[in-house]
This record gives sequence, structure tokens and C-alpha cells, in this order.
Amino acid sequence: MSSSDGAAIETGEDAENGESTVDYQIEELIDRRTEEIEERIDDLQTEIEEVDNYARISLGERRVKGTEANLAEFSESLTDFADRTFTKTNALESQLEIQRLLLAEVLEALAEADVEVDVSEVTSYQEDQLVMSASPEKRLQEAIEKHATD
Repeated sequence: MSSSDGAAIETGEDAENGESTVDYQIEELIDRRTEEIEERIDDLQTEIEEVDNYARISLGERRVKGTEANLAEFSESLTDFADRTFTKTNALESQLEIQRLLLAEVLEALAEADVEVDVSEVTSYQEDQLVMSASPEKRLQEAIEKHATD
């Protein structure tokens, strides 16, 4: 009995050792695979952060480029507006110069024909405009001179 009990005990211990060895190997295998998966997850998180940073930088660059394009378009439209305004202003100045010359010729012709023309209102208007276009210092000086002579 003792020898069969001993064999049974040995067989039980061997079975327990076998099970513990298998359990140990399974745990080791699980630990290794878990470590590999954790490393892979860490690598993927790093890659995701890099892609996220790239996307943010890329988005920022696209916004800057879009803003630059809008600014260039706005600048171009302002330049076009200034060109059109300059052209129109030159045309108006040219027309005014022609009208001035024509009026001067008409007044000279009327003077040669001994026709009297009352230009007092024009002279008054010119004086008013000179006062309005004068600097504040010049306007003050003219007002002082006018008051002193009255």
C-alpha cells in the first residue's frame, strides 16, 4: 500500500508540477504577447500624435495660405479701384481744365466786345473757398486783419 500510495503521490505531484509548468508557460506566453501588444499600442499612440501634430500644422499652413490668398485678392481689388479712381480723376481734371480755358476765352471775347459781365458772385465764392481751404493759422490771421481794418 505504501508503495502504491507513494506512486499515487508521485503521480499527483508530477501532475501538479506539470499543471504548474503549463500554467507558468501560458502566463509567460500571455505576458510576452501582452508586452508586444502594449509596445504596439505605444508605437501607434506615438504615430497618432505625430499625425495629429502634422494635421494641426498642415491646417494652420492652409489657413495661413488662405489668408494670404484673400489678402492678395483684396490688395489687387484695392489696386484696381485706385487705378480706376485715378483714371476717372484725371479725366475730370482734364474736363475742368478745358472748361476753364473755354470760360476764360468767353470772358475775354465778351470783354473785347465791350459786354459787361458781373463776376462779383464768382469772386465772393472764390474768397469763401479760399477761407475754407486755408489753414487754421491763416484763417485766424485773415480774421484778425479784417477786424483790425474795420
